[in-house]
Amino acid sequence: MTNWKTIGGSAAFITLMGSTASIAEISSQEVWNDWYQYLVGFGYEVTAAPDVTGDSVMVNSMVIAVPLPDGGGMVKVDFGKVTFQDQSDGTVAVILPDQKPIAISLNNDFAVTLNYDTTGMSMVVSGSADDMTYVYSAPKVAISIADLVIEGEKIDTAKLDIILSNLAGQSVSKMVGLRNIIQTMSVDSLTYDFALAEPNGGDFAMTVKGAMSDLKLDSDSKIPADVDFTNMSEALNEGFAARGNLSWGAGGYEFASSDRGNSVTGSSSSDSGSLKFALDREMLNYGGTTTGTKSSFTSSDFPFPVDITIAEAAFNLLMPAGPSDDPKDLNLTVKLVDLNVNDMIWSMADPMGKLPHDPVTFILDIDGKANWFVDMMNPEEMASGDFDIPGELHELTLNALQLKAVGADLTGNGAFTFNNDDLETFDGIPAPTGEINLQLVGGNGLLDNLVAMGLLPEDQAMGVRMMTGMFAVAGEGEDTLTSKIEVNGDGSILANGQRIK
Repeated sequence: MTNWKTIGGSAAFITLMGSTASIAEISSQEVWNDWYQYLVGFGYEVTAAPDVTGDSVMVNSMVIAVPLPDGGGMVKVDFGKVTFQDQSDGTVAVILPDQKPIAISLNNDFAVTLNYDTTGMSMVVSGSADDMTYVYSAPKVAISIADLVIEGEKIDTAKLDIILSNLAGQSVSKMVGLRNIIQTMSVDSLTYDFALAEPNGGDFAMTVKGAMSDLKLDSDSKIPADVDFTNMSEALNEGFAARGNLSWGAGGYEFASSDRGNSVTGSSSSDSGSLKFALDREMLNYGGTTTGTKSSFTSSDFPFPVDITIAEAAFNLLMPAGPSDDPKDLNLTVKLVDLNVNDMIWSMADPMGKLPHDPVTFILDIDGKANWFVDMMNPEEMASGDFDIPGELHELTLNALQLKAVGADLTGNGAFTFNNDDLETFDGIPAPTGEINLQLVGGNGLLDNLVAMGLLPEDQAMGVRMMTGMFAVAGEGEDTLTSKIEVNGDGSILANGQRIK
């Protein structure tokens, strides 16, 4: 939590750097004033020597310093000379040097200088002092390591090359009480090449090399003046809010590492992917997805290569971000669709070949309603323990459940409400009312195969069948069982209409 200021502030500053379409005129002095106020408002230390002429502001020796939380170090960006040039059409061109070194130091244990280079970058600002639009583009942006020192020792075996091709975007900054920044950005391709080896001929070494295509970003953030991201709870109370979406097309990477005679090499690729994030005083939402993943690796500790494919993987979490009296939305979604491994992996788990080697699928999708009594964004309040329970659960809806593997397929759905005034009927749990419906196809066949493989004794398999008979009935189709479990607020539980509690 203490890193919010560094992460949030740096991301917002990059947004300002990287941002014409308005009829209003704007001056170079107004643009420079906005830069300065924005940076200082984030708590950055700004060293600059502005020289104002009739139609431009030249800022000589502009250095931005970002103190890391808890005295953890410093990030410095040296821009050299930055020029804000009035143009004849009422816009302002921001002229940045091609090379901008970035120095990062952490507690005197780690120091790195990065070269941040742009080729052919264009940035034009239009609009008015309270409503600026940045339009920017660069055929090439490159980041590389210039110098690395770890625990006082200079590391000459480190390599980092990140290249963005055909970057373009637009950023709108509006001052309407809060600063509202709306950004869109695209990059045709991103490549990266990283290598690190232990100095003086040591045993450890690793390399990672990869690429991504068709990156797209859109974001919308509201930022209070003098915001302090080390106190995220207070920032949210003052109106901070952010949401963003990042997507990319085909990509992949190769990696290799070795350490004391052990080695691992591998590669991975995917057809597409995305990430999303949203945070305000009401809610937190984070999720992502990838499609068409193919991974392969070999290891000196493993007797054969491992190959994995996944048609789709996805995750989503939605939850309230602050205390409230009213129930707020919840969601948890996990998807792993058609996970497949190579036959050599299957041979370890199923040497007799008794089990179907079909792809594995797991899907869980739950909605709900809940409210917190405590501020989830205040670590001190969360750690205090000055509460009996953190909140109340009001509703849960199982939209989808599926577990499909080794010839069996379990699916289900259902919904429950919870009475938070009744914590006695179910021993401290808010009394639930609702039902869940389940279907299992291929369950008996799986038990037969496990017995034939010697993994499950016959008497234990019989016990499982008898237990299943208490909760399930035969459904339509061969080897199909269904179960309807009803829970009533009075404490009674029914399975397929028969009371079991």
